[in-house]
Amino acid sequence: MKTKILILLVIAVVVNACSKDKFTTAPQLTLKSVNSTSVGQNDVLTFTFEFTDKEGDIQDSMFIKRTSIVCPGVPVANLSSYVPAFSSTPKQSGTIEVSFPVGFGTGSIGTPCSNGQKTDTSIFKFCLRDKAGNKSDTITSPKIAIRK
Repeated sequence: MKTKILILLVIAVVVNACSKDKFTTAPQLTLKSVNSTSVGQNDVLTFTFEFTDKEGDIQDSMFIKRTSIVCPGVPVANLSSYVPAFSSTPKQSGTIEVSFPVGFGTGSIGTPCSNGQKTDTSIFKFCLRDKAGNKSDTITSPKIAIRK
């Protein structure tokens, strides 16, 4: 009986020691939700992310790239966004929301297709950078339909 308990204890220690630490020097970014995969004029598209960072220095920026799939000739949009300053706490985790109005004004994401399409389909890529310059992996959104 003692041998079985010892073996189980050793297995538990090995499994725990081999598990990946969710806190790393480079920020970790996870897309938790998108409020819609089909948006029209005057809608707001919101992406919600969770992040972790070992040093807790998430205070810089998020790089955002929009690429149109349907509309050739629509330029790739680089939409960098500053991240609010979180308190510097080691092993930090939190939530970040990024929102875009859909339309044709400054800061919006609506772009008319030159080929007459009424709907554009785009993907968005996100990368988070911390104060030390470490970057997260790039996160790709699902396809988002943007209606005229």
